[in-house]
Amino acid sequence: FPRVPVLLLPEPQGKELLEACKAGVRPTGEFEVMPDSYPRRTLRRRLCQASALMCSGIGILYGVIQCFAVEVGGEFFAAEDAAKAQGIPCECIDVDMNRFWSRLAAALAPWPRNLGNSLTAWLALPRIMAQFLFPPPGNVDTLGSALLHGLSLSLRTWVAFLIAGNVAGFVTSW
Repeated sequence: FPRVPVLLLPEPQGKELLEACKAGVRPTGEFEVMPDSYPRRTLRRRLCQASALMCSGIGILYGVIQCFAVEVGGEFFAAEDAAKAQGIPCECIDVDMNRFWSRLAAALAPWPRNLGNSLTAWLALPRIMAQFLFPPPGNVDTLGSALLHGLSLSLRTWVAFLIAGNVAGFVTSW
């Protein structure tokens, strides 16, 4: 994060401030710097994580998709806006980069619990595949939903995904 002071405002207040500046009014305000306990990453760690993302193909995948000007992650903002309109509180359940790699390593380590989870998942595969192909009444038709969502994507998005997937796959298999 840059070490410059930044003040983020909601869009309506930002527009109000911009209009006041355009009108020649010199706006004033007060704000309080709150304590921040978010762990920051060192340069060494950020370089290591960026290298790992590029070598794993994820960074390349997103880089190629951005070259096609495909908006990635916009569905999360749309969902948050819809939830706010309905008065539904949202909570971020994503993992930040500081915890991602440690969680990945813990999940891949061959501990008895991980091996048991893997065995349970493999044994559940036939049941899950049957429910995927023939969903019980009242459940979401996952296959049908995936097809409908796939058909709703533009040709540019499909081309971006195909090229990005092939380039990322080539890099990871190189």
